[in-house]
Amino acid sequence: MIEFSHVYKNYDKNYILRDLNFTVDKGEFIFITGPSGAGKTTTLKMLTALEKPTHGAVRFLGTELQDLKPREIPFLRRKIGFVFQDFKLLPNRTVFQNVALGLEVSGIFGNIITKNVSEILKAVELYTKKDEFPLSLSGGEQQRTAIARALVQNPQVLLADEPTGNLDEETSGIIIDIIKSFNNKGTTVMLATHDKHLIANMGRARVIDITKS
Repeated sequence: MIEFSHVYKNYDKNYILRDLNFTVDKGEFIFITGPSGAGKTTTLKMLTALEKPTHGAVRFLGTELQDLKPREIPFLRRKIGFVFQDFKLLPNRTVFQNVALGLEVSGIFGNIITKNVSEILKAVELYTKKDEFPLSLSGGEQQRTAIARALVQNPQVLLADEPTGNLDEETSGIIIDIIKSFNNKGTTVMLATHDKHLIANMGRARVIDITKS
């Protein structure tokens, strides 16, 4: 489903990724690990064409992403949900409106948006907060909103960049349980983290250390 083949990435002649090689099968739960600055976020961004490799190939469903034309990228991103480390919620939009944004960009409106957004907010236990604004929410609630926004289009892959990095242990457990529940339904998950405790408690998930791949 996903393949990184001899991927290198440099900024200002400094390589942060060197000869990265791995594959991900449909339905897997993968941890992407490595120290701060190792390129975990960059690795995830390559799958949405937010970044391109300096050398090598990144493939999704057989398509080489670095060769996509600009007009093709929005269609790729409808298949991949991205949970950013800093949430990236719009402060002047309600929870419902933030989650609905991706559907609106895809040209979906009306009753379909109401149905899909309501269902995903219930799944992450935020339906009662649908009319509130992000700044009135706790950190965990903001993260759940970001997860709902990433999942509302039923993507094939969920990418999560340090989704528990700024949360306490109890809230982190809730976030991981939500992500696991969608993985159990068939969504492929790639989660970037440096939290060894989180990885140790996951059991069946596969770990890819990008400094050693």
